[in-house]
Amino acid sequence: RVVALIFTFALLVPQIFVLAQPHTARYCGAHLFELLIVSIVFTFCMIGFSSLFSIMEPTPWEVKVAFHIFGGISFFVGVLLGIFTLKAEECRGSTEALYYFSMAAAILSVLSICFLIVMLPFWIVNHIRKNSVLDLNYRDGICYEPVSCCSCLWHI
Repeated sequence: RVVALIFTFALLVPQIFVLAQPHTARYCGAHLFELLIVSIVFTFCMIGFSSLFSIMEPTPWEVKVAFHIFGGISFFVGVLLGIFTLKAEECRGSTEALYYFSMAAAILSVLSICFLIVMLPFWIVNHIRKNSVLDLNYRDGICYEPVSCCSCLWHI
């Protein structure tokens, strides 16, 4: 739990570093600066959710619903970040640190989206046919062996 909190706080370091650069506030027509601010706000929200999930067991359904809404909005912001970064070639020279941070964040967003695309069918099948994909109580299901090695994949 402590490691997860340290990791989430560590995500703030590059964002605040880029924000503190004097040339970051220069004009960039692709709205990368605004997306950096949104990214920092979302990181604080993620820290809050990480804290709630590590403290509350079992997690109330209201927190789960709020987390899924946050995830949907984060998905949308990640797609926007990718689109704006691809169109921000002119910002490479004027706001270099902001451009490269946005490029790295866009790549991480694409990787997250790919992970969700891979995991989504398993979550849907397990919801439709209860415990057919993973049943931890009976140590059964088509994904039991991989998840027993890395259980964090299933609970995302």
